[in-house]
Amino acid sequence: MLTDKLKKPKGPELDESTASQMLENIFDACEVEPNTVPLSVLTSYSNYRRERFLLQKVLLVFILLFFCLVPLLFIAPDINLNLKDQGTNGKPAYELVVDTFIPVSRITATIGGSNVPVYEVADKTYSIEPALNGTMTVTVTLKNRQFASVTCEVSGVDTVSPVVLSDKMVGDQIYLYLSDPDSGVDYDNISAIDIDGKEVEPVSFDEKGNYIIFDYPEKSLNIYVPDKAGNTLHLILTVK
Repeated sequence: MLTDKLKKPKGPELDESTASQMLENIFDACEVEPNTVPLSVLTSYSNYRRERFLLQKVLLVFILLFFCLVPLLFIAPDINLNLKDQGTNGKPAYELVVDTFIPVSRITATIGGSNVPVYEVADKTYSIEPALNGTMTVTVTLKNRQFASVTCEVSGVDTVSPVVLSDKMVGDQIYLYLSDPDSGVDYDNISAIDIDGKEVEPVSFDEKGNYIIFDYPEKSLNIYVPDKAGNTLHLILTVK
């Protein structure tokens, strides 16, 4: 190979006694005072200097690596939290994107001290679906223990069924006054079934007045009142 051709060929190595004798002969030929330091000492010192120089190079490499890696210990994540889906079921979904080349250690999301589940949907992309309204705090911690937090106001969460505020009898009809302050009562899908399994239609309803009217049943009646988020109130109307 080309690199092998460029290498300098090594000459034959002399044993220590031969090299020492040659050195003495050279001193005699040059009429110079003989060397008082044994050749073995000179050879050992040369090897020591070579090993020490190698150690210095290794230490220098480690020092350079250390100074290059130290800044990584102080890099915090860049995070972006956005509302991805308002949610038709009363559960909005948020998308969290973490921009960093350092591995993520953990992600926490809380509302009023309650934990909110966090799901990884892609590389450094997460889905958060809060079940409470309020201020949500999301904290991302990296492997280097640096972290970043972001807060947002969560609204539109509806996990509570409608409630009956009151009722009244008008002739042979019963008025049920309903309330659902979050998503609102789904009056179009209110249904009722008597104890024989027969469906009973409401007489009418008034969304502005927040009430629905049923004929007073001859038998017990199961009434199902959903809201627009899918939560359903089950009422049992019994005959007195």
